[in-house]
Amino acid sequence: MSRMSMTYSQQPVLEYSANGYIRLTYATFCRLNFPKRLVIEDDDLRRDLADQELPAFCAGYCDWVDDTTTVQVSIGWGWFIAGRDAAQQLAPGGFSSNVMFISGEGTDLGVAKTNELLKTWLSGISWQAFVGFDEFGNAKMNVHLLH
Repeated sequence: MSRMSMTYSQQPVLEYSANGYIRLTYATFCRLNFPKRLVIEDDDLRRDLADQELPAFCAGYCDWVDDTTTVQVSIGWGWFIAGRDAAQQLAPGGFSSNVMFISGEGTDLGVAKTNELLKTWLSGISWQAFVGFDEFGNAKMNVHLLH
């Protein structure tokens, strides 16, 4: 199983492991930039959430990629808005990511703990790009948060 190696400057060199994960500490992840950001509205997700009795007026997905490292770290999540004046929230279901957080000793923290830490990370940054609806009822996104 591959682990992060260190360069002479003690900066971690990220690499894909045999199972496709990029293993890194939470602290290293928090230093990534994620310059590529995509937000899409998805009516199928809105219907799925409504079927689960979640009041989803609008829903979609975020997909962020950090391509400034030797590998492309990516994270994706679903979001929804309960009503026209409601805040954008995380949709249930967790994250789609190629990240596996590890301890300082290199031990995997597992998918559940990684998802918990990703949620903590999102709660500390401004990821909500939704700014309202246009005259046709389509979601408008803040392009400054997307790029």
